[in-house]
Amino acid sequence: MEILSYFDLPQPEYWLKKIGESDWRAGKYLHSCLADGTFRRLYGGKAQVLLLADGENLVSFCTYAERDEIPDTDLTPWLGFAYTFPEYRGQRMLGRLAGKAKELAREDGSEALYISTGETGLYEKYGASFQTVMQNADGEDTRIYRLDTFGFAGWEGALAPARTEEYPGIRTPRDLYSALWHVWTAETCAPRMRQDWSEENRTLGQCSVTAFLAQDIFGGKVYGIPLKDGGFHCYNAAGECVFDLTSEQFPGQELKYEGNPEQKREEHFRKDEKRVRYGLLKAALKSRCAARQG
Repeated sequence: MEILSYFDLPQPEYWLKKIGESDWRAGKYLHSCLADGTFRRLYGGKAQVLLLADGENLVSFCTYAERDEIPDTDLTPWLGFAYTFPEYRGQRMLGRLAGKAKELAREDGSEALYISTGETGLYEKYGASFQTVMQNADGEDTRIYRLDTFGFAGWEGALAPARTEEYPGIRTPRDLYSALWHVWTAETCAPRMRQDWSEENRTLGQCSVTAFLAQDIFGGKVYGIPLKDGGFHCYNAAGECVFDLTSEQFPGQELKYEGNPEQKREEHFRKDEKRVRYGLLKAALKSRCAARQG
């Protein structure tokens, strides 16, 4: 499956027709706004329509926009018009689009996405938290959710300065997370977990190689949370800044970031596979930083 951006398609008519086939009133409305060219006038000049495609089948769609159905609010940006076709429901397909929308929001400098919905229990599955009830443009009550664009533990204070210029554009752990989002792959995942790695769960099996790479950039120490299998989940502490770039692989679990043993890279890198994965991650990050700078 792949994520397509409607406005980047050379011939979007096929996918416009697919959007119009949704059995949802809001989907029909989105179709009409795209068809008559009013979508970006209504929802913002940078608004995007994200499509999850399975070959020629449209699986799911949503919008990423400056505005939504709530008038006179400073909240922005918004994830809206979220829909999954019936035959694909129950497979967390919307999570892939939500991840892409979070990526776009991070690139725009936003710490959160907002969602207006009448649903309860849907967006919580993807890490969103209920904020308040507001009135939409029709004067009806709607539930407002917040989805943090940085999902890792400690993101709020993850502003430790980089101690090296080896990775242009990486100034804070937030920048590193945003870059690694494009760099984490099955090849950099621990072999025992590789079969479960997916683009929706990108941080799976990446903790030690990520933590030691972060240490290269921000200094400090790497610590490990003891796991039931006898291993450790690695995270970073740079001065007063404690952050865990790969915590999202433990959804719904409470991780303790105090009183844990320090982890030494020489011990971890005794495993050839881990040393190789660290090298792959480091090279891929350098390549991305160089490409972005150019």
